[in-house]
Amino acid sequence: MQKMKKSVLFSILCAAFLLLTACSAGGKGAVITCDDYEIKLSKTTVGDLKEAGFTNRYSSIEESTLDSRTYDSFYPMKDDVSYGMMYVGNKRASQIEFDKGVIFEISFSYDDPDFPLGEVLVNGVNFEGYTREQVKEAMGDAEITLDYDEYLCFETGGCEYTFTFEGGSETVTDLRIDDGTETEFVIQ
Repeated sequence: MQKMKKSVLFSILCAAFLLLTACSAGGKGAVITCDDYEIKLSKTTVGDLKEAGFTNRYSSIEESTLDSRTYDSFYPMKDDVSYGMMYVGNKRASQIEFDKGVIFEISFSYDDPDFPLGEVLVNGVNFEGYTREQVKEAMGDAEITLDYDEYLCFETGGCEYTFTFEGGSETVTDLRIDDGTETEFVIQ
């Protein structure tokens, strides 16, 4: 009887561990809102963005296909306004159309004079003009993984957030959000 209780308890603990692991790995994820369109890392495709009216800033770039287990860049624009740079990946074992590639990383430069950034919300927050302390407050109880010099990094919901304060800036100059899948790809 004692052995059976231990076995049941062990099974319950294993199930709880797997559930917690699945929740932290997949988590809530990041939701980036560009021009009122929600982009969910690991879910939104380039085709979804194009249907929402976004185009590639560099329309001369050949973007017909993505080879197996590769990634490439997409520079979304809408009405002559930039929405950063996105990495688009293909996790499949076969080639796919570029438009079917899934967005797994996105970065923004808040002070690029050549490409003004449109309104971008990250999990409901527009970080433009935020100080290091304001970023920490807005990120809530996300785990700080690096707080040094120009960089402030967090991990939450299966994503890594890297805030950059370049050249001694008191406010955020760049933001990168990554769902962690880049290591699965080779650059195309």
